[in-house]
Amino acid sequence: MQTSSRLYQCSRCHAQVIICSRCDHGHRYCAGECSHQARSESLKRARQNYQATRTGRFNNAARQQRFRERVKQKVTHHGSAQKPLHDLLKSQLTQLEKAKDPSFLNSTVVCHHCGSVCEPFLRHGYLRSSRFQQTLRRP
Repeated sequence: MQTSSRLYQCSRCHAQVIICSRCDHGHRYCAGECSHQARSESLKRARQNYQATRTGRFNNAARQQRFRERVKQKVTHHGSAQKPLHDLLKSQLTQLEKAKDPSFLNSTVVCHHCGSVCEPFLRHGYLRSSRFQQTLRRP
């Protein structure tokens, strides 16, 4: 069964992305590295803001002190685990790999996140309005 889908532009790399209604939870980034990079940048900003506070500086000092105590008690490490000599290759393509195949893309519209087949008609907006928008409305 084909599901409805939404077409949006990645906020980071500006690529056009198709996402099915099952995967759509208000995504702004494509399925590649953009979401991971945006999340890591967001966490970095949050850490910097926390470190700028008095509580953050005191907690960091205490954490560093605990780390220095642990380093004093450190012993040598064990050797690395050996890698297996032979790896098995996958015999079948996953849905996402099929979605990346150009011949498959020409025939159907697929979700870039899960690879499921979608309807050929794409929405540009969300199915439901957000809670934030609902609170701004007058009764």
